[in-house]
Amino acid sequence: MFKHALLAGAVMFTASSVMAAEMQASDAEGVWETASGGYVEVYEDGGTYKGTIVGSKSGEARYDKNNPDESKRDRRLLGVTVLKDLEYVGDGKFEGGNIYSPDNGKTYKAKATQTGPDALDVRGYMGISLIGKSQTWKRIEPNAENVHQDLLQSAGTSAAQ
Repeated sequence: MFKHALLAGAVMFTASSVMAAEMQASDAEGVWETASGGYVEVYEDGGTYKGTIVGSKSGEARYDKNNPDESKRDRRLLGVTVLKDLEYVGDGKFEGGNIYSPDNGKTYKAKATQTGPDALDVRGYMGISLIGKSQTWKRIEPNAENVHQDLLQSAGTSAAQ
């Protein structure tokens, strides 16, 4: 029994390693649902990857009330670029970026790993990666309810923080 479990584990590890090795940077492009229900489109822009808020599961308007810049606290989060400067380093991994958290108005270093075709682990951290927080984002269809089509990069529109 133990040998079968060990063999099954080895096969799963090998399959996931092969899948990660076959992933390309462009595989991460698309619309992702964050742990808090926000919809973020990840896209390539000038050799790095960005993520812009394009909707939310609830469809309710959220505002940037915790932004350190008081002049931005009344702006709607829809269209705000929260993920910037991620560089693809291979094997489904992105590093060297920044992520803005509307929950507290802070910007952190960021990295991400695509762990499957529909799962993206995004980590925001301070200083070293050990001091931070991760979320698994799940891919959704770009035409899902409450995704603002006019904000999608495929529509030719870009937004900046």
